Amino acid sequence: MIREPAVAKALDTLDTSACVRLAQDLIRVPSITGEERAVQDLVALMLEEAGLEVDRFDADVSRLKAHPRFPGMEVERHEAILVAGLLGQKGDRSLILNGHVDVVPPGDRQAWHASPWSAHIHAGRLYGRGACDMKAGVAIAIAAAAALKKSGLPLRGRLIVESVVGEEDGGIGSFAMAERGYRAEAAYVLEPTRLRLIPAQAGALTFRLRIRGRAAHASVRYEGVSAIDKYELVEARLRQLERSLNAHPHPLFRHYPIAYALSIGRMRAGSWSATVPDELECEGRLGVPVGMASADARKELAAAIADAAQRDPWLAEHPPQIEWFGGQFDAVEVDPEHAAFTALQAAHADEFGLAPELEGAPYGSDMRLLVHEANTPAVLYGPGDIRQAHSADEWIAVDEIVQAARVVTAAAARYLAA
Repeated sequence: MIREPAVAKALDTLDTSACVRLAQDLIRVPSITGEERAVQDLVALMLEEAGLEVDRFDADVSRLKAHPRFPGMEVERHEAILVAGLLGQKGDRSLILNGHVDVVPPGDRQAWHASPWSAHIHAGRLYGRGACDMKAGVAIAIAAAAALKKSGLPLRGRLIVESVVGEEDGGIGSFAMAERGYRAEAAYVLEPTRLRLIPAQAGALTFRLRIRGRAAHASVRYEGVSAIDKYELVEARLRQLERSLNAHPHPLFRHYPIAYALSIGRMRAGSWSATVPDELECEGRLGVPVGMASADARKELAAAIADAAQRDPWLAEHPPQIEWFGGQFDAVEVDPEHAAFTALQAAHADEFGLAPELEGAPYGSDMRLLVHEANTPAVLYGPGDIRQAHSADEWIAVDEIVQAARVVTAAAARYLAA
């Protein structure tokens, strides 16, 4: 297939085998959220070896947490090590390749067929915690930057590789990058999208709900008020809210059975098996429709719970308490016709013979921080399937890593080359 000279030159210098090895090396360094120093040291070394200028810094966690727009976090941390690799000088175009190196805990080791940190390849699949989410994406960013450096192509501006932490529990890393001044005309967030282009993502807000009851001995349970029974009344109203939020989903979300899910993930009630539970505490996640502000979504949830409470005499006198905590992911949407994104679509079409599918993502990511905090239009695009993320025996197809590396390198060359 005939390609632009700059694209062809960049692809000629891309080492896809080295890209896969980079992903393996990253996976072999455990980097559970909050414990990313070692892997960031490795990323900094990889960027230096690729010939990029490296900015490795330790963000001021206390200062960031005090910021009025801090995106929240669920894992207490004392440090946040960030790494940026810079290629080229400021010009009329610039592009960020963003990826996170923090991963969720591996869970039950017995559920894994090999070590979560093995990074072994079997039957065309690369295994390990973070293989899909999203160390392969970080490796692609480094490999693409290395290819552009080695090609010697003159650039119209700067390529920035961002290796961030804390994405899994709120996004402190990308938030810190924006606070440090890293901005660009556009960004590719290399999350696993099955090589779909994602210009819109739903929001996700974490909340805690407390419901009071009245304790009594179980043999005379009618003397008490079960917090579990009262929760069931609230739960029914939450399901109504979910249906309302999903009544008119964004066109890119219409293929999802539930575009904006409201889910309860944790629950604790009572203190003794023979006692009517006098308190229930649960934690959940509220999906936020594209186009709705997070503040409005919080009001919707509060109104639904208040409505449920007013319909029950006990809850009316003892209203449930809501607390917002942890990761707070805003919904976001960008124009897929931006020049950087059409470059990505063209590169994908060159590689596969057809344009990438456009979809919406029903989960949160750092995309919204690039858009809202760094004033940088961003899309999600990368190898792997989100269904593999956070799972035992997490894997990603090696061929898909190679294909994504070629597309991202070609797109960066197409957009940035002078």
